[in-house]
Amino acid sequence: MAVVWGPGMRDMAVGGLIHLLNRPAWRESDHGPDIHRIVNNALHDDSEVVRMVAARAARLVLADSTPPQRVRALGGLLLAETNTTVQTVLICRLAEELGSAPTEVDAVLERFASRDDRPDATSELGRAYVSTLSFLAVDQQTPFATRTIETWMRTAPTFADEAQFVAQCTREYLTPGEESTQSRVFKLLTQAADSAAERWGRHPEQLLATAELSEDERSELQGAAKIADTVAQQLFFASGAFQHQHKQGPPAGPNLTNFADLAFPILARCAVTWIPHSVHYVVETMKFLAPLDEKRALIAISDAINGNGAYAQDRIASDAVVPHLTHLLTHHRPLALHDHDGAAAFQHLLATFAAAGNEDALVLAYTFADVFR
Repeated sequence: MAVVWGPGMRDMAVGGLIHLLNRPAWRESDHGPDIHRIVNNALHDDSEVVRMVAARAARLVLADSTPPQRVRALGGLLLAETNTTVQTVLICRLAEELGSAPTEVDAVLERFASRDDRPDATSELGRAYVSTLSFLAVDQQTPFATRTIETWMRTAPTFADEAQFVAQCTREYLTPGEESTQSRVFKLLTQAADSAAERWGRHPEQLLATAELSEDERSELQGAAKIADTVAQQLFFASGAFQHQHKQGPPAGPNLTNFADLAFPILARCAVTWIPHSVHYVVETMKFLAPLDEKRALIAISDAINGNGAYAQDRIASDAVVPHLTHLLTHHRPLALHDHDGAAAFQHLLATFAAAGNEDALVLAYTFADVFR
């Protein structure tokens, strides 16, 4: 039977009592114990809608308990609950205890994960579950969360939905801050990018348009592509490149030196799929970080655009790269024309975009023909 999540008399009544329970004057009045008892009973009501409304105030009902006691009580409710919407609310309440009782929350989620119906990471319940585990693994390093998140990232093409959301909800930790936390997130992204690149390159014949793939093979390749794109996207936004391009944000400064050192190897792995959308995130991030080490960025961009043609043929690619080449000729001419590795990378990029028919690249090629000698 379908659950109707519209307002009804009983759940509205419980909601009203919760508002009263939130007010010290009512909570401490002679009516307080009765209000508390009714809301507590609502957590076990036969109606899913009533339980959902009451679950939102579960921490308030358990306010007199210590954090570990509260988590164990919330865990009991979660493990007894069969409705996914109510489960989602209860996990969100557990997430509010992460700072005070992380070990207990970790234990509850481990028991929840042992059930046969593992939550779909694309559902609201799955996203609440994954985001809570991500925080526990990165910020608290609790055992179950750490093992689970690392397994997902090391085998990201198989757990693409989970790994994608981990990357998305941990992006805030990538920016300069707590160095150990930043390092842990970069380790997770490295694991994900490496696993995606390894799966993408494991059987090159499977990448042909004519390849006959099993459902598992197709799913893994799609997962690898999704992870490469997601990781590149998170690094692009975390770097500040988007803010710089679209909202007059600051250029890359010395505060991003460590970020760049950690990000460049991961970005290189993300580019191996050759998918233009992913490569563009890679190139834009490298270009933004280039002032920190122009030679590193030039060679890395050259490697990312490997001449297979798909990305270089896109106008958005030439709009991003060719002006950067002009900038190098204007401000870093020795690197572009005379440094052995830098000149080779510059020549490769210029030749790639000139071959793709970009007019500005052709003009540069003729103007600085000595780069082809």
